[in-house]
Amino acid sequence: MQEPSHKKHKSKKKSKRSFLWLKFLLITLLLATTLIYGALSPFFNIKNIQVKGKAMHYDNQTLISGSGISQGVNGFRLLFDNPGKFYFLRVGSAESAILESYPYIKNVKARFVLPSTVSIEVKEREAAAILITDGTSLLIDTEEVLLEEDPDMKKLHLPVIKVKKPEVLKLGKKLDLHESQLSAAYKIYDAIKEIDSQNQDKLLPSIDFVDVSDPDNIGFSLQSRVIVNLRGSDDLVYKLNAVKTVFAKNIKKDDRGRLDFTSDGNSVFTPENGG
Repeated sequence: MQEPSHKKHKSKKKSKRSFLWLKFLLITLLLATTLIYGALSPFFNIKNIQVKGKAMHYDNQTLISGSGISQGVNGFRLLFDNPGKFYFLRVGSAESAILESYPYIKNVKARFVLPSTVSIEVKEREAAAILITDGTSLLIDTEEVLLEEDPDMKKLHLPVIKVKKPEVLKLGKKLDLHESQLSAAYKIYDAIKEIDSQNQDKLLPSIDFVDVSDPDNIGFSLQSRVIVNLRGSDDLVYKLNAVKTVFAKNIKKDDRGRLDFTSDGNSVFTPENGG
């Protein structure tokens, strides 16, 4: 008597599942055997540690030392010290150590290259602005990650922004800044650059810093002697052109004081001595 077709189909599916399950067990066993052998064999001990490319702020030996990897350690054991993407032969412990120790490092890939090499590749952050707050200067990147405290400002040609002091300052970590502060400052700098591009007389070289520490009274400092209060970031082009004209024609080179914009958009200069 012939077996019904649906029973034949069911039997085939069961056989196929059994075969796939057996195949999975064999592959798993082979992988486990390979890892155990690799972890015990001196053939896979690290002999070379290489840094691909060149970092601007750290030399190769500094990065190698910071990785925590020593020659002679078994490469397969390294993969499981701090499991990360070990299936890509990534050394998670080395990557974490470098990111934690060096604030300029944005991304790092440390790979175990069979049979006995670790290759380290890093990507650095780019400085974007200097923040000044309560007598301290802070160098940050575009993601507001703190790169340095009290950097050499004379060597850096970057926007300088006065902000309310963050509650937590930790190198390599993002500052807890109100998101509108820096966007308002960058908006002012961009507007100044746009105006300067259309004129021979430049305003930007006279800017000491843009002050966004008080969102209701944003402004900037000119030549360390005139504080400009824009009140808000509306009508920036008009206000900046007015500042440029007043500063060039109506404020003497030895004058000190404040240049305020009133609610109706007019500018008023008040000398420091009250004259």
